[in-house]
Amino acid sequence: MIGDVILDLLMKREDFTTSYPPFNVLNIKDTSALWEKKRVNVYVHLPFCPTRCDFCYYRVEEPKGRDEISDYVELLLKEIEIMSQRPEFNTYTMESMYFGGGTPTMLSADQIVTITEAIKKVFPVTDDFEFCVEVRPGGEATTPKLESMKKLGVHRVSMGVQSLDEKVLELNGRNHSKPLFYSTYERVRKAGFDWVSCDIMSGMVGATDENWINTINEMVQLKPENIALYKMEVYYNTKLFRKVRKDPDLLISNAKEVQHFEYARETFGRNGYSMWDCFSFTNNDRYIHRHRLNVQSGGEMIGIGLSSHSYVNGYIYQNASQLNEYRDFVNNNKLPINRAYKMSQQDEIIRFITMGLKNLSFSASDFLNRFGFEVQDLYGKQMSYLMEKGIVIKNGDNFIVTSSYYGYADDIGRYFYPENKKESMLAHISRGG
Repeated sequence: MIGDVILDLLMKREDFTTSYPPFNVLNIKDTSALWEKKRVNVYVHLPFCPTRCDFCYYRVEEPKGRDEISDYVELLLKEIEIMSQRPEFNTYTMESMYFGGGTPTMLSADQIVTITEAIKKVFPVTDDFEFCVEVRPGGEATTPKLESMKKLGVHRVSMGVQSLDEKVLELNGRNHSKPLFYSTYERVRKAGFDWVSCDIMSGMVGATDENWINTINEMVQLKPENIALYKMEVYYNTKLFRKVRKDPDLLISNAKEVQHFEYARETFGRNGYSMWDCFSFTNNDRYIHRHRLNVQSGGEMIGIGLSSHSYVNGYIYQNASQLNEYRDFVNNNKLPINRAYKMSQQDEIIRFITMGLKNLSFSASDFLNRFGFEVQDLYGKQMSYLMEKGIVIKNGDNFIVTSSYYGYADDIGRYFYPENKKESMLAHISRGG
């Protein structure tokens, strides 16, 4: 009956609805952030390498001369100029910038400065801005170039070490030697960067218990502020794939690789390092790589350059991956975007959970504030299973991956994928065992 209470629903024809939420939620406090620029993380792809390593699946060019690099820098500057003309890019401030590759230090010092200054004109930096550049162990990372980078404001240098065993480096087609790494590392340290990160790789061709233990122990002696430990995977577009297809026994088993990961985790832990995500170690929390943490925590990222990815405004998009196509876009005053995907609400929720687990924890209240639901309301069965098995624990407001499962955080995150996304992974083959 009209006017009666039916299941707590009042039917009285009162309170004409004009909007939701009601206007009486407006407050003075929130006006301070009304026109604030959004924070963004910028990635710049510099695709040149002396040679492509056997395991590399990134978009890489092997230049035959300096002109190829100079031509690419001009195209990059054109892309940045096109961005400066688009009002949507004027709504951002830059909280981090990462020069990756490839080998960014194959560019001259002047080219690195020119690109950096052009980007900062489009994206003014925040007070806590972080600037990181990848540095290959090699002669192109000269003392004057490193000193120029330091003067430019580079805080963090990331060095791809992979292994400190000469035979392993050779078997994997790595484009540096152990002595070359040590001499480059010394120059990087003398240049005075705030912190240095070293990447090492488990499961490489030729890996043994002995050479892995030696690599880990030598890395501890070096004491870089960050160490990233990646598992080598065999992607279809690599030289390594062709070798493994001919000889599947080239690689150590998954079980052996896990032993190597655990040895590294325990050794680093005994020597003052802690993990802040499922593959990264630091000896002090102030040296956590903020660019990666920002992006893995849902921060927006704009990619610049050939084949770079972006994550902005609920979209993932990618620049053209072929140099001729990239050139055609920017020469015609167009942003070089050739594919994109609009994230659904479900995608955003799963991204929050999976990347939070990759960071080894996520906040229940942050999830509720962002999506309006308790995580257990949406994924009660999955969360209950993970907690019953001791894979994840609830500590106060946070869901935390237990330390025994740090190395499996990516697998745990994929537990939340919908069925139609579980097979949508980068193409690679599995090692045995």
